[in-house]
Amino acid sequence: CVRLRRKGREQRGWVDKEIMATMSSSSTTTQCSEPSGVWSFTTLLNPIAEVFFTSTTSTKNLWLACGTGILVGVGLCRLATIMSRASRRPKNVKVVYFKMAGRAGAVRAALKLARIKYENDFVDRDSMQELKPRLPFGQVPVFEVNGEIVAQSNAFLRYVGKFSGLYPDDPFDALKVDEIVDGVSDSMLLLRPSLLEKNPDKKLRMRKELISSDGSLRVFLQNMERLVQRNQDKSGAIGRGHACGKELTIADISLFTILKMIHDEIFEGIPRTLLTNFPLLKNIQDNLNGLDVWGL
Repeated sequence: CVRLRRKGREQRGWVDKEIMATMSSSSTTTQCSEPSGVWSFTTLLNPIAEVFFTSTTSTKNLWLACGTGILVGVGLCRLATIMSRASRRPKNVKVVYFKMAGRAGAVRAALKLARIKYENDFVDRDSMQELKPRLPFGQVPVFEVNGEIVAQSNAFLRYVGKFSGLYPDDPFDALKVDEIVDGVSDSMLLLRPSLLEKNPDKKLRMRKELISSDGSLRVFLQNMERLVQRNQDKSGAIGRGHACGKELTIADISLFTILKMIHDEIFEGIPRTLLTNFPLLKNIQDNLNGLDVWGL
């Protein structure tokens, strides 16, 4: 054992010397095309690759063993993360909302895609008045999970997405998903005044203004169409029917809810033909419409 440890130290010392010598020689001969002070990834790897390919068989085996160990370690860490997440997966969820899709529609769809069992606790205007004082923000939907009532549908949508691959692990990718999810919430605020209006004629006038050439809902759809196009151009997923990246995310599910309401003409005075002006958004609506997850 002592001899083996000594031999290992000698090999490591020899490898270190070779790396230093190679990097020293490379620093005088390698021409870097990047600006001064900027590291080139290729320049960094060249000395290491040169040492590897000019090393003895035993040293190559040492390098390969180290690389294999790193890959195995990364794989085990990833497996541990997946198992840990699975252990925290909610067993049963209760969705408290009106008997409609509305703001709970995206969450119900995500729960089905994640194969998380849930039950609906439908409320109406009368039961809502009794329930309201006990709600975190005095409104629905709320969700019961792990024996605790939580509010905010977008927050819960992200929570569910983390158990189903619908919400990215990468922070920037998650940011891009959030950008669309929160944008959809903004669009619902645009519709709120007309939803609360009781005068039918005035309601229709408000809806007509929303979809005029410079109406706020039309402008929102124009901006969302451009955002989706940039995302698809960057990911190389043009025409695949996803809002962010190449895979289905909660961004698609959230965006689908508003697109479906327009397509189904839920808002009187806003025709489904409005979507024909936005082919990428229409493609997302068509792509997700086939999923069997949109019921209550």
